[in-house]
Amino acid sequence: MTLTQEHLDFEKFSRQLIGLTILKVEYSEIAYEPTNPKPYYPTQFANLDSVDFSIFFHTDNDKLVEIYWDSKFFQYGIGVKINEQSDFSGSIKWDVSSNGLWKKFIGTTITDIRITWETVTTTEEKTGKTENFVYPQDIKITFSNDQTIFISAAGFLDQGDKEVYGMLDNLTVTDNEELARQVKMIN
Repeated sequence: MTLTQEHLDFEKFSRQLIGLTILKVEYSEIAYEPTNPKPYYPTQFANLDSVDFSIFFHTDNDKLVEIYWDSKFFQYGIGVKINEQSDFSGSIKWDVSSNGLWKKFIGTTITDIRITWETVTTTEEKTGKTENFVYPQDIKITFSNDQTIFISAAGFLDQGDKEVYGMLDNLTVTDNEELARQVKMIN
C-alpha cells in the first residue's frame, strides 16, 4: 500500500493530539427519542461502546478534538478535527467521562497516536472500472498512564452480533485490545 502526501498530511495532523490532556469525553449520537433521551452507545460487551457519529475530547489548551466517521479518503473512514465545527447536527451528546471505559483517561496526556490504513477496491457496475482507496480504518491512542484506546470505523449490524462490520457510518471504541481483536475492530 502506498500512502500519498494527503495520507501523510492526515497522519501529521492527527499527531497534533500528542501532548493534549483529556479533561472530558463526550459521545455524539442520533437523538432517537428526543422527548425522553437515553444513551444507545452501550453494547453487550463491557468497555466497548458503539457511537453513531463522534467522540469528543475536551482537552487542556482549549482544544476540542472530534474523532468521527468521515468520507475524506473513502466513504467509511475515520476523521479528526481540532477546534472545528462538527458536520453532525440534530444529535445528542453524552458526557461519558465517568464511565468505566473513560474514567482512567481523564487527566492523562496523549503520548502516541497510530493510524491503521486499509485498502478497499470498488467496481463500477456499468463500466467494470475498478478503483482502489486507501483510508484510515482505525486509530490507536496511547496515554501517559500506559493505557490505550482503540477507535474503529465499524459497528454492529444487530444487537446480538459477536463481531463488528467495517464500512458503516459508526464508530466502535474500547480500551481492551484482546476484545478489539475478538470482535474484529482491529486486525
